Amino acid sequence: MAAAVREKVREELERYLEVEQICGCPTDFSMPRKIVRTVAEAAAHADELRKYLSLGNDGVSNVIEVLEEYGVKVIEIAEDKDFDGLSGYANGSIPLIVINGNFVTERKRFTALHELGHLLLDIPADVPSRDVENICNAFASEFLLPMNVLKAKVGNSRHDISLSELTDIQCQFGISVDDIMLALQAGGVITPNRYSGYQAKKKRLPDFKVLTEKSRAVAERSGRFVRMVYRALADESITYSKAAALLNTSVESVRSHLQLV
Repeated sequence: MAAAVREKVREELERYLEVEQICGCPTDFSMPRKIVRTVAEAAAHADELRKYLSLGNDGVSNVIEVLEEYGVKVIEIAEDKDFDGLSGYANGSIPLIVINGNFVTERKRFTALHELGHLLLDIPADVPSRDVENICNAFASEFLLPMNVLKAKVGNSRHDISLSELTDIQCQFGISVDDIMLALQAGGVITPNRYSGYQAKKKRLPDFKVLTEKSRAVAERSGRFVRMVYRALADESITYSKAAALLNTSVESVRSHLQLV
Protein backbone atom coordinates (compact mmCIF):
# COMPACT_ATOMS: atom_id res chain seq x y z
CA MET A 1 0.00 0.00 0.00
CA ALA A 2 1.43 3.41 -0.98
CA ALA A 3 2.15 5.75 1.90
CA ALA A 4 -0.46 8.32 0.77
CA VAL A 5 -3.18 5.66 0.48
CA ARG A 6 -2.18 4.17 3.82
CA GLU A 7 -2.52 7.56 5.51
CA LYS A 8 -5.96 8.20 3.98
CA VAL A 9 -7.17 4.79 5.12
CA ARG A 10 -5.76 5.28 8.62
CA GLU A 11 -7.55 8.61 9.03
CA GLU A 12 -10.88 7.29 7.74
CA LEU A 13 -10.70 4.19 9.92
CA GLU A 14 -9.84 6.21 13.02
CA ARG A 15 -12.91 8.41 12.46
CA TYR A 16 -15.09 5.36 11.92
CA LEU A 17 -13.92 3.58 15.07
CA GLU A 18 -14.18 6.77 17.11
CA VAL A 19 -17.82 7.37 16.25
CA GLU A 20 -18.63 3.69 16.85
CA GLN A 21 -17.19 4.04 20.34
CA ILE A 22 -19.11 7.27 20.98
CA CYS A 23 -22.39 5.67 19.91
CA GLY A 24 -21.65 2.42 21.71
CA CYS A 25 -22.57 0.39 18.64
CA PRO A 26 -19.57 -1.62 17.42
CA THR A 27 -20.24 -4.58 15.14
CA ASP A 28 -18.81 -8.06 15.38
CA PHE A 29 -17.36 -9.75 12.32
CA SER A 30 -19.54 -12.79 11.87
CA MET A 31 -19.04 -14.13 8.33
CA PRO A 32 -17.83 -17.73 7.97
CA ARG A 33 -14.41 -18.49 6.49
CA LYS A 34 -13.54 -21.52 4.38
CA ILE A 35 -10.50 -23.25 2.92
CA VAL A 36 -10.75 -23.32 -0.89
CA ARG A 37 -8.41 -24.20 -3.75
CA THR A 38 -10.60 -23.76 -6.84
CA VAL A 39 -13.05 -21.32 -8.40
CA ALA A 40 -15.80 -23.93 -7.98
CA GLU A 41 -15.16 -24.14 -4.24
CA ALA A 42 -15.11 -20.33 -4.02
CA ALA A 43 -18.45 -20.09 -5.84
CA ALA A 44 -19.92 -22.72 -3.53
CA HIS A 45 -18.86 -20.69 -0.50
CA ALA A 46 -20.41 -17.55 -2.03
CA ASP A 47 -23.71 -19.47 -2.26
CA GLU A 48 -23.33 -20.61 1.33
CA LEU A 49 -22.65 -17.04 2.44
CA ARG A 50 -25.77 -15.76 0.67
CA LYS A 51 -27.78 -18.35 2.60
CA TYR A 52 -26.03 -17.39 5.85
CA LEU A 53 -26.98 -13.73 5.23
CA SER A 54 -30.55 -14.71 4.24
CA LEU A 55 -30.24 -12.99 0.85
CA GLY A 56 -32.22 -15.58 -1.11
CA ASN A 57 -31.86 -15.35 -4.89
CA ASP A 58 -32.50 -11.64 -5.21
CA GLY A 59 -29.95 -9.00 -6.14
CA VAL A 60 -28.11 -7.32 -3.28
CA SER A 61 -29.43 -3.76 -3.17
CA ASN A 62 -26.44 -2.30 -1.31
CA VAL A 63 -23.32 -4.44 -1.01
CA ILE A 64 -21.47 -2.01 1.25
CA GLU A 65 -24.36 -1.82 3.74
CA VAL A 66 -24.50 -5.62 3.93
CA LEU A 67 -20.76 -5.89 4.56
CA GLU A 68 -20.82 -3.23 7.26
CA GLU A 69 -23.85 -4.76 8.95
CA TYR A 70 -21.79 -7.89 9.50
CA GLY A 71 -18.72 -6.15 10.84
CA VAL A 72 -16.59 -5.31 7.79
CA LYS A 73 -15.30 -1.74 7.68
CA VAL A 74 -15.58 -0.42 4.12
CA ILE A 75 -13.69 2.73 3.19
CA GLU A 76 -13.91 4.56 -0.13
CA ILE A 77 -11.02 6.75 -1.21
CA ALA A 78 -10.66 8.75 -4.42
CA GLU A 79 -7.67 7.40 -6.30
CA ASP A 80 -6.57 7.08 -9.93
CA LYS A 81 -7.70 4.17 -12.09
CA ASP A 82 -4.64 2.08 -11.24
CA PHE A 83 -6.02 1.47 -7.74
CA ASP A 84 -8.91 -1.01 -7.49
CA GLY A 85 -9.05 -1.99 -3.86
CA LEU A 86 -7.39 -3.85 -1.03
CA SER A 87 -8.29 -5.68 2.12
CA GLY A 88 -6.82 -6.89 5.37
CA TYR A 89 -7.24 -6.90 9.13
CA ALA A 90 -6.56 -3.56 10.80
CA ASN A 91 -5.05 -3.82 14.28
CA GLY A 92 -4.91 -7.55 13.68
CA SER A 93 -8.65 -8.17 14.04
CA ILE A 94 -10.76 -5.53 12.29
CA PRO A 95 -11.76 -6.69 8.78
CA LEU A 96 -11.18 -3.81 6.39
CA ILE A 97 -11.98 -3.31 2.71
CA VAL A 98 -10.81 -0.26 0.77
CA ILE A 99 -12.28 0.54 -2.65
CA ASN A 100 -11.77 3.29 -5.20
CA GLY A 101 -14.64 5.74 -4.87
CA ASN A 102 -14.01 7.07 -8.39
CA PHE A 103 -15.20 3.87 -10.05
CA VAL A 104 -18.74 3.23 -11.30
CA THR A 105 -21.14 1.40 -9.02
CA GLU A 106 -20.85 -2.02 -10.68
CA ARG A 107 -17.09 -2.00 -10.38
CA LYS A 108 -17.18 -0.87 -6.76
CA ARG A 109 -19.63 -3.65 -5.87
CA PHE A 110 -17.54 -6.30 -7.61
CA THR A 111 -14.30 -5.00 -6.11
CA ALA A 112 -15.75 -4.96 -2.58
CA LEU A 113 -16.83 -8.59 -2.93
CA HIS A 114 -13.54 -9.61 -4.55
CA GLU A 115 -11.78 -8.17 -1.50
CA LEU A 116 -14.28 -9.94 0.76
CA GLY A 117 -13.10 -13.12 -0.92
CA HIS A 118 -9.55 -12.32 0.16
CA LEU A 119 -10.83 -11.93 3.73
CA LEU A 120 -13.01 -15.05 3.88
CA LEU A 121 -11.29 -17.58 1.65
CA ASP A 122 -8.33 -19.40 3.17
CA ILE A 123 -6.40 -20.22 0.01
CA PRO A 124 -3.33 -22.47 0.46
CA ALA A 125 0.02 -20.77 -0.07
CA ASP A 126 0.96 -23.05 -2.98
CA VAL A 127 -1.89 -21.71 -5.15
CA PRO A 128 -0.40 -19.31 -7.77
CA SER A 129 -1.23 -15.63 -7.26
CA ARG A 130 -3.05 -15.42 -10.61
CA ASP A 131 -5.28 -18.31 -9.58
CA VAL A 132 -5.92 -16.59 -6.24
CA GLU A 133 -7.28 -13.55 -8.08
CA ASN A 134 -9.47 -15.74 -10.31
CA ILE A 135 -10.79 -17.54 -7.23
CA CYS A 136 -11.76 -14.24 -5.60
CA ASN A 137 -13.34 -13.05 -8.86
CA ALA A 138 -15.44 -16.22 -9.01
CA PHE A 139 -16.52 -15.65 -5.41
CA ALA A 140 -17.58 -12.06 -6.19
CA SER A 141 -19.42 -13.01 -9.37
CA GLU A 142 -21.37 -15.82 -7.71
CA PHE A 143 -22.28 -13.65 -4.72
CA LEU A 144 -23.62 -10.89 -6.97
CA LEU A 145 -25.38 -13.21 -9.43
CA PRO A 146 -25.68 -16.90 -8.57
CA MET A 147 -25.24 -19.16 -11.58
CA ASN A 148 -28.54 -20.96 -11.01
CA VAL A 149 -30.33 -17.60 -11.13
CA LEU A 150 -28.45 -16.54 -14.27
CA LYS A 151 -29.31 -19.78 -16.06
CA ALA A 152 -32.95 -19.47 -15.02
CA LYS A 153 -33.03 -16.09 -16.75
CA VAL A 154 -31.14 -16.84 -19.97
CA GLY A 155 -31.20 -20.63 -20.32
CA ASN A 156 -28.58 -23.35 -20.03
CA SER A 157 -27.13 -22.94 -23.51
CA ARG A 158 -27.16 -19.94 -25.87
CA HIS A 159 -25.44 -18.98 -29.08
CA ASP A 160 -26.68 -15.43 -29.43
CA ILE A 161 -27.90 -13.25 -26.59
CA SER A 162 -29.30 -9.74 -26.76
CA LEU A 163 -27.81 -6.71 -25.06
CA SER A 164 -31.32 -5.95 -23.80
CA GLU A 165 -31.34 -9.22 -21.81
CA LEU A 166 -27.95 -8.44 -20.35
CA THR A 167 -28.75 -4.85 -19.35
CA ASP A 168 -31.95 -6.01 -17.66
CA ILE A 169 -29.90 -8.44 -15.55
CA GLN A 170 -27.32 -5.70 -14.96
CA CYS A 171 -30.00 -3.40 -13.50
CA GLN A 172 -31.45 -6.17 -11.31
CA PHE A 173 -28.19 -7.45 -9.87
CA GLY A 174 -25.78 -4.51 -10.09
CA ILE A 175 -23.18 -6.43 -12.08
CA SER A 176 -21.55 -5.24 -15.29
CA VAL A 177 -22.35 -6.64 -18.74
CA ASP A 178 -18.71 -7.74 -19.05
CA ASP A 179 -18.92 -9.72 -15.82
CA ILE A 180 -22.23 -11.28 -16.86
CA MET A 181 -20.69 -12.42 -20.15
CA LEU A 182 -17.69 -13.84 -18.30
CA ALA A 183 -20.05 -15.70 -15.96
CA LEU A 184 -21.99 -17.07 -18.95
CA GLN A 185 -18.77 -18.47 -20.37
CA ALA A 186 -17.66 -19.88 -17.01
CA GLY A 187 -21.05 -21.55 -16.59
CA GLY A 188 -20.98 -23.10 -20.05
CA VAL A 189 -23.97 -21.10 -21.28
CA ILE A 190 -21.87 -19.67 -24.11
CA THR A 191 -18.71 -21.10 -25.63
CA PRO A 192 -15.24 -19.57 -25.26
CA ASN A 193 -15.38 -18.74 -28.97
CA ARG A 194 -18.64 -16.88 -28.49
CA TYR A 195 -17.13 -14.92 -25.61
CA SER A 196 -14.06 -14.10 -27.73
CA GLY A 197 -16.40 -12.86 -30.45
CA TYR A 198 -18.05 -10.52 -27.94
CA GLN A 199 -14.66 -9.10 -26.94
CA ALA A 200 -13.65 -8.68 -30.59
CA LYS A 201 -16.88 -6.82 -31.34
CA LYS A 202 -16.15 -4.41 -28.50
CA LYS A 203 -12.74 -3.65 -29.99
CA ARG A 204 -14.15 -3.28 -33.50
CA LEU A 205 -17.17 -1.09 -32.66
CA PRO A 206 -16.53 1.81 -30.25
CA ASP A 207 -20.24 2.61 -29.90
CA PHE A 208 -20.96 -1.00 -28.92
CA LYS A 209 -18.14 -0.86 -26.35
CA VAL A 210 -19.69 2.27 -24.81
CA LEU A 211 -23.10 0.58 -24.55
CA THR A 212 -21.72 -2.56 -22.93
CA GLU A 213 -19.56 -0.68 -20.42
CA LYS A 214 -22.22 1.86 -19.44
CA SER A 215 -23.10 1.91 -15.74
CA ARG A 216 -26.80 1.29 -15.11
CA ALA A 217 -26.80 0.50 -11.40
CA VAL A 218 -28.05 2.95 -8.81
CA ALA A 219 -25.18 4.67 -7.02
CA GLU A 220 -24.65 3.23 -3.56
CA ARG A 221 -22.57 3.77 -0.51
CA SER A 222 -22.93 2.97 3.14
CA GLY A 223 -24.84 5.44 5.26
CA ARG A 224 -23.84 3.76 8.53
CA PHE A 225 -21.01 6.14 9.40
CA VAL A 226 -23.12 9.23 8.67
CA ARG A 227 -26.07 7.77 10.60
CA MET A 228 -23.86 7.16 13.63
CA VAL A 229 -22.53 10.73 13.55
CA TYR A 230 -26.01 12.24 13.46
CA ARG A 231 -27.16 9.80 16.14
CA ALA A 232 -24.35 10.99 18.41
CA LEU A 233 -25.24 14.59 17.61
CA ALA A 234 -28.95 14.05 18.29
CA ASP A 235 -28.05 12.38 21.61
CA GLU A 236 -25.81 15.37 22.40
CA SER A 237 -22.84 13.04 22.72
CA ILE A 238 -20.83 15.28 20.38
CA THR A 239 -20.91 18.93 19.35
CA TYR A 240 -21.69 20.36 15.93
CA SER A 241 -18.02 21.10 15.40
CA LYS A 242 -17.06 17.53 16.30
CA ALA A 243 -19.69 16.19 13.90
CA ALA A 244 -18.36 18.46 11.17
CA ALA A 245 -14.81 17.24 11.81
CA LEU A 246 -15.90 13.59 11.67
CA LEU A 247 -17.82 14.15 8.44
CA ASN A 248 -15.10 16.35 6.97
CA THR A 249 -17.61 19.11 6.25
CA SER A 250 -18.70 22.48 7.64
CA VAL A 251 -20.73 23.16 10.78
CA GLU A 252 -23.28 24.94 8.58
CA SER A 253 -23.73 21.81 6.48
CA VAL A 254 -24.23 19.68 9.60
CA ARG A 255 -26.82 22.11 10.95
CA SER A 256 -28.72 22.10 7.66
CA HIS A 257 -28.86 18.29 7.57
CA LEU A 258 -29.87 17.75 11.21
CA GLN A 259 -33.65 17.55 11.30
CA LEU A 260 -34.88 16.45 14.72
CA VAL A 261 -38.39 14.95 14.69
